[in-house]
Amino acid sequence: MSISKEMQIGIAGEHLACADIILKGGVAFLTDQGLPYDIIIDMHGKLLKCQVKTTSKPRSVPQRNKETFAYIFNIKRHGKKNNKKYTNEIVDIFALVCLDTKQIAYIKNGDVRTTMNFRVPSLRGTYYDEQGAKLKSQVTKLREKGLSCSEVSNKLKIKMSSVYKYSADVDISPKGNNSPVYFDEFSFEKCLEKI
Repeated sequence: MSISKEMQIGIAGEHLACADIILKGGVAFLTDQGLPYDIIIDMHGKLLKCQVKTTSKPRSVPQRNKETFAYIFNIKRHGKKNNKKYTNEIVDIFALVCLDTKQIAYIKNGDVRTTMNFRVPSLRGTYYDEQGAKLKSQVTKLREKGLSCSEVSNKLKIKMSSVYKYSADVDISPKGNNSPVYFDEFSFEKCLEKI
């Protein structure tokens, strides 16, 4: 019997999520293939339907001039004729599994999007906006010490235009729905609190 690698990755994710839920105090059972959810969870007498999505490792995402990595999940909430595939009545929770680290993020159905990108926890601090925030802090401290823009540029080995940009009293942190989030921010316990 030939089983695709993609199918094997999905099966591994389902088993890992089921085991994780059991270890967290729930009663969990894998369902049959073909159902719109993969796991039934009994959490203190409340039955929840869980759909599992799995990725094997972070993928490359273009970011400015520098390549960066993220866990990418295609939830595909719409089926044929734009009908919702995973309505709130069909699925309660999504378990997003990263096989390379064996980490799982749990998200309430109403909070998922069609495609979701998560930052890789082991790369914390290396993303473009984080580097910018760090540089802004360094520039601000040096300018507060009385260094000129030229001196700051030489000391930090950055362009003068960057010194001017980071010297401005402007918040450069991302905001709104596009704010970056790390994969490890979505625990099972936090998800249950929202249900």
